[in-house]
Amino acid sequence: MLHLGMGSLGIKLLSGVLVLGSTILLARVLGPSAFGVYSFVYALAFLLMVPGELGLPQLVVRETARLRAGEHWALLGGLWRWSAMLSTALCLLVTLIAGLGGWLLAARLGVMELATLGWGLLLVPLMVLSKLTGAGLRGLRRVLQGQLPELVIRQTVLLVLVAAVLVFPVVSLTADLAMALHVAGGVTALTLGTWWLLRHRPPMLPAKPELEYDSARWFASAWPLALVASMHMLLQHTDLVMLGWFSTSENVGIYRVAVQGAAIVGFGLNAMNMVVAPEFARLYAGGDLARLQRTVTNSARVVLLLTLPIVVLLALFAGPVIVLVFGAEYSAGQFPLALLAAGQLGNALFGSVGFLLNMTGHERDAARGLVIAAVVNVMLNLALIPALGVNGAALATAFSLIMWNVLLWRAVRIRLGIDSTALGLRPTQRWW
Repeated sequence: MLHLGMGSLGIKLLSGVLVLGSTILLARVLGPSAFGVYSFVYALAFLLMVPGELGLPQLVVRETARLRAGEHWALLGGLWRWSAMLSTALCLLVTLIAGLGGWLLAARLGVMELATLGWGLLLVPLMVLSKLTGAGLRGLRRVLQGQLPELVIRQTVLLVLVAAVLVFPVVSLTADLAMALHVAGGVTALTLGTWWLLRHRPPMLPAKPELEYDSARWFASAWPLALVASMHMLLQHTDLVMLGWFSTSENVGIYRVAVQGAAIVGFGLNAMNMVVAPEFARLYAGGDLARLQRTVTNSARVVLLLTLPIVVLLALFAGPVIVLVFGAEYSAGQFPLALLAAGQLGNALFGSVGFLLNMTGHERDAARGLVIAAVVNVMLNLALIPALGVNGAALATAFSLIMWNVLLWRAVRIRLGIDSTALGLRPTQRWW
């Protein structure tokens, strides 16, 4: 299990580097306006994935592992076929509705915006189906292969193709061409993921007429998973989409740069979560709350030590860092970057609260806090973006992130009697 954890950590690190690399390259070449169009459509595609996937990737991971262990091969084959067909139908419906919306707004959008939107809508089913194939692989205990197509292959193909266009400038790189290259990455990732899944599918799976289905139970199980996934998507992408609706494409491009810069701050926490999550579950199952408290405190302190220097650097030198990495056109993103970095610092200070609740069987508390924070995030973006622009989006996101952590921190104190922060102040009593 340790090598799988370290392998997953390495994949996430590599994915982060690839995303950062492609973001820097596209931001510098496209400029704030075209990069803003690209970023808006990309964020919109992620939001459209929510109804398209309906929590099915998480369901497929769980049910594949369970059905494989019980050797229920007819049900396993039925699960894969049912989830693929349902996701495909939902993605087609979502893209048709979004395409109709784009057609109705054609007078407001330019040719490049409409073309970028068209390519972005094609990306939605590719990403959803790629996540499904990855989920099937992870359920079959092919954990690393299940992550590679979506996290590494798609981003690698995008980066290579963008670099090729720049090295061999047959055509100019535009927002719609960049999105088309991303679609090419999505096709490659889905093709490779499907090939791996077919290669590792259990040989005992029956033919199509012999498959069995438990659609009602699967559908009922997918809804709670879809709710959590949708709230995560809202927290991650609402600000960009709403900024694109209420403001200019230039502001979207500037804000995307700030978001990408702030994402570096959160890497320490994300990396630590992968390491400590199984330990949380083991210690809680064994009833060793004292050792669990020490593990939680020590991990939070390590995360804080990794995070604080980066936040201080960005707070003091956000402007020069943006200009050096992304270009002078994005210098207006220094204050949003500082705000988002402060939000990530609060995220680090409270520790692995979400994973702690999920690994100890209190996922409902984690979901409740996520829903509240997502709703507040939408409301704050609605209120602040028209008045403050990129600064309003950053303020709304930073506040929502800290609020989410406060809610989960309180839930950890109530349910476990543990302080999740780097301070490690064990509560004197439980609040129920």
